[in-house]
Amino acid sequence: MTDFQITQLKLSRKTIVMISVLLVAAVLAAGFAWAYKKVEIIADGKQMTVNTLYNKPEDVLVQAKVTVGPQDEYRMSTPKLDNDTVITIYRAIPVSFIYQGKTQSIVTAKPTVGEVAASLGVSQENIRLEPAADTPVQSGMQIKATILSEKVVERQEADLFTVTRRPDSSLEKGAEVVEQEGRDGIKTVVVKQHYADGNQVAEEVMAEKIIEPSTPKIIRVGTRDTVETSRGAMRFRRTEVMEATAYNPWDGSGAGITATGIRARHGIVAVDPDVIPLGSRVFIPGYGLALAADTGGAIVGNRIDLCMDAYSEAIAFGRRTVKVYVLE
Repeated sequence: MTDFQITQLKLSRKTIVMISVLLVAAVLAAGFAWAYKKVEIIADGKQMTVNTLYNKPEDVLVQAKVTVGPQDEYRMSTPKLDNDTVITIYRAIPVSFIYQGKTQSIVTAKPTVGEVAASLGVSQENIRLEPAADTPVQSGMQIKATILSEKVVERQEADLFTVTRRPDSSLEKGAEVVEQEGRDGIKTVVVKQHYADGNQVAEEVMAEKIIEPSTPKIIRVGTRDTVETSRGAMRFRRTEVMEATAYNPWDGSGAGITATGIRARHGIVAVDPDVIPLGSRVFIPGYGLALAADTGGAIVGNRIDLCMDAYSEAIAFGRRTVKVYVLE
């Protein structure tokens, strides 16, 4: 073998060694790169990304210089630390917890109201949490756990009578006559009562059984809207029961002129315009047809003053209760 061939052989061996070293380095580098995990950490309102070789979340948090207090908690988004795992830190904060009438002040790192209750041994079965179980916990929050219960009871109650109103054309509009008095019956009622912390808050009827039926009250309601007058049947809009007095045209100032400017005479009546508007035609049994055309200082509310032509008529009339028909 010549010197040249020997030299070439040595160079070839060196090349092979260098290539081998480079390959080993590349494999090691690739292995390290593959071993690194990218982990997201959310703490104190901030988010950071950490590339780590650690497999324990505690070590990753130390690497990221994130301090976890003795009452703080962390949660991982995956069962074990892996690439793209998110670690969320929950800081311990003060809250008040009300249960069975007692208030307990605690420090908790539980993220939701439901988890706070569970950490205190309060099952959510038959419990109403306020705020709701999935509500995020905030510092200073007041949480109330109310025990819910229900009970089914059977009792007797009055079966209240109904009222039946029957139109009757023989009665004037506005008139009512009781044809039959009502009477309550008896029924058995099954109810479900709902309780909150031992106090009844609602109930619902589940079943009813009539023991003794009720008797309805029957009322005949007048529909006739006409009244017989000296001019025949006339339609009326409504009726008023009023206290009536009488006066003469010369009473008061003695001028005999009404508030509407017409002369006072039989057939003119004084009214409260808020009850019967001036200008209304009325009919008063025992007096007749009239026009509401005057007012008076003492005529307020359901009072009416009837004008009489003679003093003796006014004295004889005196003061009495009358039914006033306000005509159409």
